Amino acid sequence: MKRRLLDFDPVLTREISFNELVADLTIADLRELTNDMIDTMLDLIAGCEDADVVFVPDDPDADDSYATDDAEQNIAWTLGHVIVHTTRFVS
Repeated sequence: MKRRLLDFDPVLTREISFNELVADLTIADLRELTNDMIDTMLDLIAGCEDADVVFVPDDPDADDSYATDDAEQNIAWTLGHVIVHTTRFVS
């Protein structure tokens, strides 16, 4: 089964706006895209070990403008951090 993922390249290259990218998406599309994104991420981390989850990458471009603490603004995200953000609202 081929997974459907949004191609953000046209937005990043300013060929189209984000609103144009998502204008025709339905709730069913959003559900399918969300499930496909999470399934892709699960496949990518399937072989990970504990050390992979807490590994802190070297990311000189890290810039989390939404960090609640200035000391955390330039910290690279660990895989565990990404997982928390992905699953935070899953019940």
